[in-house]
Amino acid sequence: MSTRIPATRRLAAVAGPAALATLGVLLSLFAAAAVDAQPRTPGRVAAVFPPWWSPAQIVGAAGSAGDIAGAGGASFIVILRGDPADLSQRARQAGALLLLDPALAGACARPVPDLSSQEPVSP
Repeated sequence: MSTRIPATRRLAAVAGPAALATLGVLLSLFAAAAVDAQPRTPGRVAAVFPPWWSPAQIVGAAGSAGDIAGAGGASFIVILRGDPADLSQRARQAGALLLLDPALAGACARPVPDLSSQEPVSP
């Protein structure tokens, strides 16, 4: 007597290992990119904060780690400047998940406009 394996079990038997292999490849690529994108100048970093944080949380955390020098291509990436001796440590303590070199981060390195030289707008 032969028993047939349901189609859903056959699909799960194939899809499970394929999903694990794909996840492994993606994690390997992410790790390689992260290692290659380490900040070259310890006094200026692109800090990647949790995407689920609100903009206020991100700006507050970034401001506690160093001076905000720019905004990233995504709302959770902030360019920070600060004391090279402890900027990376302070950014991680503030909640940064990843620190990148702003030059290698591409769109992450847009500068924040200097509004101090502009005249105030009258009502």
